[in-house]
Amino acid sequence: ELLYLSAITTTLANWIQTKAQRHVTAERASIIYAMDPVWGSMWAYGLLGETLSREGMLGAIIIAVAAVINGILDFTTRRIKDESQ
Repeated sequence: ELLYLSAITTTLANWIQTKAQRHVTAERASIIYAMDPVWGSMWAYGLLGETLSREGMLGAIIIAVAAVINGILDFTTRRIKDESQ
């Protein structure tokens, strides 16, 4: 079981991530990586009933807000760049 979890699933996840990362900007990839603990905690809550401490919730909120702000700024920058061409 340990061999399967470490070798197969981790290798598969990293391979898929590497393939998909070709299609996004470096900035977008860094935000996706930063959101990993947030998604992990949400899955742990949904599947296992685990909870976060106040500090954990605050950290998840800060990461999510940063991702939203980055998305808004990226969208605005692209729109301005497209309009100028």
